[in-house]
Amino acid sequence: MSTTVQRTILRHRGASWLLTGLLVALPCLTYFRGIHPNALSEEAAMIDASPWVEHNAIAERFDTRVRFWGKVVDQAGDPLEWVKIVASVTTLRMIKTDHGYREYEVLQATSASDGSFKFDGSEGTYLDIDSLSKKGYVLPSAYQFGMSCVIGAKFRYRYSAIGDQEKVFIPNPSIPEVFHLWKLNKPEPLEIGGNSPGRNGPEFKVGAPPDPLRSISIMVSDVGTSHTPEWEVTVSALEADGGVIMADSSDIFMFQAPEGGYTHSIKFRYGTKGTDASQDDPGSSLRFYVQSNQGRWHSACEFSMFSPNRKGIVETKMRFWLNPSGSRNLEHDGGHPLPEPSLK
Repeated sequence: MSTTVQRTILRHRGASWLLTGLLVALPCLTYFRGIHPNALSEEAAMIDASPWVEHNAIAERFDTRVRFWGKVVDQAGDPLEWVKIVASVTTLRMIKTDHGYREYEVLQATSASDGSFKFDGSEGTYLDIDSLSKKGYVLPSAYQFGMSCVIGAKFRYRYSAIGDQEKVFIPNPSIPEVFHLWKLNKPEPLEIGGNSPGRNGPEFKVGAPPDPLRSISIMVSDVGTSHTPEWEVTVSALEADGGVIMADSSDIFMFQAPEGGYTHSIKFRYGTKGTDASQDDPGSSLRFYVQSNQGRWHSACEFSMFSPNRKGIVETKMRFWLNPSGSRNLEHDGGHPLPEPSLK
């Protein structure tokens, strides 16, 4: 299967709940029944286009004008120009291209001297910032990992929704969305791991004994009420001389592990915001550092927690970036990774 076909299928899955909503909201309509089985494949260029006329007449009712203002800055907060931004606008309509039909439009822009850029003129349901690139610069660690997959994209802005399923983004030219890039200095070989976005991360039973994960353990406890559900996550170091420390909220990149301040365990609480891992929900993020192996290994970690299901199981997404060299430097370029180090 080609990369473009895989990309299209992923986007279809990301918008499938919207199509379902259409059918529920408009049960008397039968236009969708005539859609070709390969409708959402870019290899469907040769099929009769007539089904799309009626399909698009319905689908366009759910689109809205997509306007977006952004700004790119470096780690010091200074504006960056000549940054290439690639975005895509997803719609329920089928758009004809030279390669067939697809349900998204690709947009490109370049940042100005003040770091600003703008997208305007498209219509759809949401916009994804698919990439930001400038030679010698990289995104924060978590975004380098997440941007390789459409589902679960962290730079997603919804412009229309069916019912109250999702909050709609309101663009404001006076308050542009700010994106950060880091100017590389001296990347080091890291072991980078975790799971791709979705329902396949580590699972934790609420109230069960802690689950060990390499050099840490995690336990989830129910500390809320029926009116205000809340859960407490305890992250503990497994080694006597190891430790964990919460990342500062202003530490966007997590490219330098702290020298001190590590403790045996840290606690984090979250509620029902970020409840569903299957609907591109970002979850509630816990970002922390781990010191292990007699203080020689340093790791940056990000866990995204979701509300427990009826069986009390908490689904998670996990990322980690480990430097075993003794250095606290966690700087890296996901697009041009160095050979993974030997863990001894």
